[in-house]
Amino acid sequence: MTEANPGLPPAPELLPWHESAVRQLQSAWASAHLPHALLMQGADGLGKKALAAWLACAVLCECSTTALQHCGECVNCKLTAAGSHPDLLWIEPEEDKQQISVDQVRAATERLGKTSYMHGYKIAVFAPAHQMTNNAANSLLKTLEEPPPRSLLILIMSRPSALAPTLRSRCQRIVVERPTQAAALDWLQQRSGGTVSPQLLEFAGGAPLRALEANAGGAFDDLDKRMTLSLAALLKGDADVTQIAGEWSGKDLPLSDRLTWLDLWLTSQARAAIAGTADLVTFPTRPAHLPSLPHTLNISTVYSMVDRLRELKAQLTRTALQRELAVESWLVALLETLSPPRLPIQWPSRGTSLQESRHTR
Repeated sequence: MTEANPGLPPAPELLPWHESAVRQLQSAWASAHLPHALLMQGADGLGKKALAAWLACAVLCECSTTALQHCGECVNCKLTAAGSHPDLLWIEPEEDKQQISVDQVRAATERLGKTSYMHGYKIAVFAPAHQMTNNAANSLLKTLEEPPPRSLLILIMSRPSALAPTLRSRCQRIVVERPTQAAALDWLQQRSGGTVSPQLLEFAGGAPLRALEANAGGAFDDLDKRMTLSLAALLKGDADVTQIAGEWSGKDLPLSDRLTWLDLWLTSQARAAIAGTADLVTFPTRPAHLPSLPHTLNISTVYSMVDRLRELKAQLTRTALQRELAVESWLVALLETLSPPRLPIQWPSRGTSLQESRHTR
């Protein structure tokens, strides 16, 4: 059978914006009402895995009697830190796979049904849970409906709507909120030891850990520069969609980061059009270095392109999509959206000759 625990859990860490979620968990633990299944949701880059690892450590810790904590010194804490605790299963998509398979879920639920090795809780963490196959989700549903005693299932996800309602309804939600921009920038400055721009945080969707990763080694500035150059070449006609699609689908930069950049770029165009300025900016609040379009954008069409872009990004995480072909199709639609509107053909009115019509134009 497929191994249920292909990867090691991350180091447990509580971050400042975890405070509300931690209070909720500690209150449930203190009142002996910790549910058997938790749906830990929030945007990517908020440290949900680190929070889930902390929760697993605390639940397994020998010192967690009335207070939810982990001492770091007991046998259970040391086993958890080493990634070898027999009662903790961390289930992620296997290498080179997009989804958690039904075999992985069956192996995990089978293990949950057995006696605890350490005579305590048995914990299974599914990350990300919204990337389970349909068969895997159906298999997990049986365990959620009839959970084994002293078991805890933690489902981590950034897209709760992608999980079947039958599964969501059997879990208690733990929402990991984004920090305020000021709090996030303050934390980023302390962690990185330097100034972090608000534009970087916006690119990261307000998620500090994503921003920290994007800031490493100037990755964000490199992405911004390269996307600006390739998009400018496309708009000026110096490159075609096939060439750009091939470039963006390569492995030098993550395609998901390119799509996120495009998302923010397009929404900035819509905001600029609504505000009454014709300037196209490459990124929110940054100087414009793409040519302005000589016509008014159709706002609804631009937002339709944003929706298509987000759906494309979601599909990339769920299926083995033909990346280059999908990007090329989106770029063709983008050029149509940004092209000047075609003038309607002026047909001559009755009684007017074609020669007269041409003369009057």
